[in-house]
Amino acid sequence: MKEQSSTTRSYFPETWLWELSFLPSVSGSRHAFACWSLRVTAAQGHERRLIPIRFASFGGIQQSQHTSFGGGVSSASGFGAGMDFGIALRTSSFNTVEGQQGERKKKSKSSTTRSYFPETWLWELSFLPSVYSSQHYVYDYMEYGAPMMANAYYDDPGVEMTYTAASNNHVVEVPVDHSSTSTPSTTRTYFPDTWLWLIHHIDSTAGNTSTTLSLPHTITEWVGKAVCVHPQQGVGLSSTASIVTFTPFFIDLTLPPSIQRGEILPVKISVFNYLEGSLPVRVVLAPSDEYDILDDPLATTALPTGSKSSCIPSQDKAVHTVKIRPKVLGDVNLTVEAYVDELFPEVCGSEYVISKRDRIIKAIPVELEGFPQEKTFTKYMCTDAAANEETGVVWTLEAPADIVPDSARGWITAVGDLLGPSLDNLGALVKMPYGCGEQNMINFAPNIFVMQYLEAADRTTPEIADKAISFMKSGYQRELRYQHRDGSFSAFGPSDESGSTWLTAFVLKSFAQAQQFIPIDTADIDMSRDWLKNSQMENGCFLSKGKVFHKAMKGGIAGNESPVPLTAYVLSALLEAGELSTNKAVSEAAYCLTQDTNADPYTLALKTYALALADAPEAVTLLTQLLAKAQVTKDGMYWQLPSKDGKSAAAGVEAASYALLAMATLNPGNYLEHMQKVVKWVSSKRNGQGGFVSTQDTVVALQALARFEMALGQTPVDLAVLTSSTGLEHTFRVTDTNRLLLQRMDLPSFPSTVTADVAGEGCALVQAVLRYNIPAEEPSTAFTLKTTTETAPDDGCVTKRIKACASYTLPDLKSNMAVIEINLVSGYIPEKSDLKQVVGYGTGLIKRYEVDGRKVTFYIDEFSAEEICVVFKVKREVDIENPKPGTVRVYDYYDPEQFVSESYTFPPVDECVSGSEIAAEIEGLIVAPEEVGPLF
Repeated sequence: MKEQSSTTRSYFPETWLWELSFLPSVSGSRHAFACWSLRVTAAQGHERRLIPIRFASFGGIQQSQHTSFGGGVSSASGFGAGMDFGIALRTSSFNTVEGQQGERKKKSKSSTTRSYFPETWLWELSFLPSVYSSQHYVYDYMEYGAPMMANAYYDDPGVEMTYTAASNNHVVEVPVDHSSTSTPSTTRTYFPDTWLWLIHHIDSTAGNTSTTLSLPHTITEWVGKAVCVHPQQGVGLSSTASIVTFTPFFIDLTLPPSIQRGEILPVKISVFNYLEGSLPVRVVLAPSDEYDILDDPLATTALPTGSKSSCIPSQDKAVHTVKIRPKVLGDVNLTVEAYVDELFPEVCGSEYVISKRDRIIKAIPVELEGFPQEKTFTKYMCTDAAANEETGVVWTLEAPADIVPDSARGWITAVGDLLGPSLDNLGALVKMPYGCGEQNMINFAPNIFVMQYLEAADRTTPEIADKAISFMKSGYQRELRYQHRDGSFSAFGPSDESGSTWLTAFVLKSFAQAQQFIPIDTADIDMSRDWLKNSQMENGCFLSKGKVFHKAMKGGIAGNESPVPLTAYVLSALLEAGELSTNKAVSEAAYCLTQDTNADPYTLALKTYALALADAPEAVTLLTQLLAKAQVTKDGMYWQLPSKDGKSAAAGVEAASYALLAMATLNPGNYLEHMQKVVKWVSSKRNGQGGFVSTQDTVVALQALARFEMALGQTPVDLAVLTSSTGLEHTFRVTDTNRLLLQRMDLPSFPSTVTADVAGEGCALVQAVLRYNIPAEEPSTAFTLKTTTETAPDDGCVTKRIKACASYTLPDLKSNMAVIEINLVSGYIPEKSDLKQVVGYGTGLIKRYEVDGRKVTFYIDEFSAEEICVVFKVKREVDIENPKPGTVRVYDYYDPEQFVSESYTFPPVDECVSGSEIAAEIEGLIVAPEEVGPLF
């Protein structure tokens, strides 16, 4: 028997393996847990040890049983809930005995000298961040798709919501080794402002659901609730559930919402160290072709451009700034990485440091300076055009000479369907804000017409249907914010004194038609219908209640308003919502319309459509009168509206669209030639987003185009759209299989002459778009505008005050609803408290404000000759170098051609009051009591 060398045993701690792990990811959750496991491997050839392991949660949630391991691999696992928890291991030794068939052989083991006897050992903090979460709702599926509670919970109409953290991402403590490779980092790129808005329908036998999702990459706490509704038991609302996303070593960027081209952006990089001990950290902004990194003249180290290094104490942060100058427009991605600097030249922290990295990618939008402009050229081109009609077009895309340099860009598109451009951009058909009850409907109503048309033509695709239904659901939820208790709707909801007849009619017809696609409460529709009927006068006309922001609907200038256009609108809404033409309210409203002799084309078109829906024989006569007033050119058929009525291109599109709807309702076959001419003209007014001029004309035009396509039927398409421009030729192939696809070709240079023609069978919508920016706009005469700025007293010289005042000057005395848009100077953010004070100014004409990036928008009921001002402070958050001017624009929402705009700048930094000067400034404003005189 050969004796092996011995190993001296010298390591006898009383306790071993005490590890503290913290789970902040599930902190605050009522029913949350984080599972993990410990795997320990005994080295081969060594003595076997039995090591019992106990897991304990300090929160008292659960305490595990002993677990041990031997010569192979064993596992132990446990869980805790938002608490510190630890594990403790104990060892005992014994000799391994091997035998076969009752025979035992003893092997002599080598010994190891034991010399390491610490009192405590293994104190390591490991962090387990979440990578996904779950929600549990207690609700069920009931008739019409409304959520309800499962049977097991009927006695208590409550609902429970929990987050569950899962997966581990351990922090590993390693000695500094300049030859070693650092631990890999995960790039954080997903930073939404809100997250997790879901509706689940649960089978009645389940009663709950679990959803697995990836948490956003923001270091923050997410807080949520769940709501459940039962038809008998009422509403159940969960307590708040929260989940924290955190890592003890991370970076964050301080960026403005956007900057303008030519500005220098200081990228402020904050590095946070919540680990034990100081860390030497290097921060690197990755180079890119999209921006230049500027050298730091104050740098004291020889680090590469874009790199910074520092020693960060535990529980502290370091802030570094790297300046860049963007070279491209659009979203410019900034990639920043921070890691332990193993080559740090100074002593920083322990000899043993944690090797840790964090990488983040955030985008900074770079915008053009000046005022954006757009020119569009659109034609509906068919191969079966009349012999005297040219199919081809020649367009000249040329911007003014004084545009912002390099701002011109353009493209050509072709699509085989009139709704194709709208399908491609359902969420942004017009470049306007959507902050009131009527404007919100631009993201709701067009989806109805799209779905009706696609289903009728059997062209629905899952992608389009999902998008349209999603917009309808979100638009429906938002619109309910503007509903009054009596079932009516108004532009700003319950804050308005009364519901609006016009808006209630618009919402009624939209909700009623949307019922075939999404669940909508029938009771709400019935309340709105009843409210409208109660507004009907003895003569059959409808009384205008609340605010009518759309001036064309008033039927004339202020002081000479007619109830007929509004009555026609309400009547058509009732009929589109399913009201029978034989009902009393319908017949009386039809009588009101037939007694009117107004020959205004807008009113005439609206009356004709309403009476056509009501099956009134007068509709044909009115349509004949309307067609007699039409203007017919090579661009199609349209109606000239008197400018004295304050009616615009948007109202012209509405009038033509109502005429198109009237012809489609009466007898499409009899009016097909007229309809094609109207479609040709309406299509020519399209903007570059797939909409038209404003919201109402976009909604009515898309409804009319959808009706035209349905009336036209399944016409085959197989054609080539031949296009060319300066230095470029391209052919778009349009067939039945891709007729809904919007095909695009960018134009390389400007000015450019674009030609387009079609060959084959069918029709196509061809459009050329030119966009550019100009330093100043030529305003209309509708508004006056004066903008002033000043420095507001503060300690850091970072606060400014903006004042913008405007009034209305046209003879009709009052505008439609109007908007004041203020684009802030880059790096500044508005004081929210000031914005809230602005709303409700004076007689309550300033109804609402919105902040979107650098843009602050105020909604004005109407402008008159009396000046309205908005005043608020802004604070510099990022010190942009070479800042470009900000802009202010005032325009009529339903007649955007009526506008005024101007630029502004802020006083220089040296013109500021701070410190003791503030006190002196305030003291100068104080008036002694004797100077005021007696109070009574």
